[in-house]
Parts: sequence; structure tokens; C-alpha cells
Amino acid sequence: MNALPDNESYRYDYFYNNCSNKVRDVFAEVLKDSIQFDGSFITTDYTIRQLTDLYLKEQPWGDLGIDICLGLPIDKKATHYEYMYLPDYLEAYFDHTRITRNGVTVPIVKLKNPVFLALPEAAPKSLVHPWVAFGGFLFATMTLCFFDWRRRKISKWFDLFLFGILGITGILLLLLWTMTDHQAAANNFNLLWALPTHLLILLVYAKRSAFFLKKYFLGVAILTSVLLLCWFVVPQQLNIFLLPLVAAIACRAWLLSRLLNIPPA
Repeated sequence: MNALPDNESYRYDYFYNNCSNKVRDVFAEVLKDSIQFDGSFITTDYTIRQLTDLYLKEQPWGDLGIDICLGLPIDKKATHYEYMYLPDYLEAYFDHTRITRNGVTVPIVKLKNPVFLALPEAAPKSLVHPWVAFGGFLFATMTLCFFDWRRRKISKWFDLFLFGILGITGILLLLLWTMTDHQAAANNFNLLWALPTHLLILLVYAKRSAFFLKKYFLGVAILTSVLLLCWFVVPQQLNIFLLPLVAAIACRAWLLSRLLNIPPA
């Protein structure tokens, strides 16, 4: 069926139409009512994001990247049928699937013959962990804030770097949400700390204009502080590795809201 010219391509979806559940869908379409999928063996109640996290425990940067780019839609509870977007669950599902032929219902899998068995390997160790990277960034930011406060001068270069990167990140996330077919990237709460408006504000900041900058950065400080307080209750599961980064943003934004009437260094 998939060899037909009309079926040689399809719109890929990370979780609902990927290379794993596409196999399930072909069986369901061809065999129709004669196939009975049984998901009663699944005892968990994971969201799609939590299911994905199961495979990223040893890949913290990969986990972080997915959690930043993909938004609220993947925090829905997955039905047991939807678990089959993962190949492991696809295999397990077929182990419990039955088919009816000539009025007789039998297991669809008669025999399993593994051709390769992966052996467990120790995960590679690395000091470049998100906790280390963002923890170090928080320490550096707070240290710079302390010295800027003491000398009553702003390190303009740091703010152009920090809020420039955040603004670019926010624009990319917004484009991923609004300008692509990746539905999983919609309604992304990471835009609460990666504000696209930072780039526009930096144009004002770079010209040393006092136009509502203090109020803007006070708003950023309040927003990020509230986000930190509500981190574990917002509808989207935000990656905990980002906590030091958001704390650094709140700290720097608060300092700018206090010192922006002082000429930059």
C-alpha cells in the first residue's frame, strides 16, 4: 500500500504520524475490524513529554532542547494507543495484539526472532552538564550585578549579549509555533522568559534612550520572578535545567530597572 505513488510521502508528525505509529496505522487500515489492539498491559499514565523523557535521561542537552522547542501540546496525557509513537511500545503492543481469521482469534505475533540485542552501556560522563553551565552563568550574572551595583554603572556589553540571545531565541520559538507545521511547538510557555520583544528593546537600549526602559525591565523582572515561583504548576512542564538561567534573567532585569538612569560603563 505504501509503495503506491500516492502514498510515497506523508506529513510527518513527531508523535502522531511518525515512522513508528505509521506501522500501526497501516495494519489498522488494511486489517480493519479483524485486528484488536490491546493496551491493557500498560499501567502508566504518562504525558507525551514524560514518555519522551524516558529516553533522554542520559542526554540532558537533548532533553533540554526538546523541552525548549516543543510547547503545551505534548503535555497532554497520552492514550495507551498513542504510546505506539515509540518503537518499544509498538513492539509491546503487537505482542498483545490479536487478529481474527475465519472466525478464529489468534495472536498476531506467532514467533519472535531477534536479530540484534543491544547490550547496556555506561553513559558517557561530561562536566558540560546543563546544571553546571547554567549554574555557572547564574553565579557570573549575580557577581556582575553585585559589582555593577557597587560602582553604580551598567555593563552594557553583558545586557546586549544576554537579552540579544534571549530575543533571538524567542523569535525562533515564535516562528516555530506560527510559521511551521509542527503542531507540537504551539503554545510554548518558554516564551515567558525568551521574550521576542527583547530585540526591539535593545535597539532603544543601545542608543542610551531612557524611553520606558526601566519599566520594561521591571516588568521582565516581575514576570520571570512569578514564573520561577510557579515553575512546577504552569500547564507546560518546563525543564528544571532552565531554573538558574531564568533566575539570572530576573536578577539582571531587576538591576537594570534600578540603574538605567545611570550612564552605561
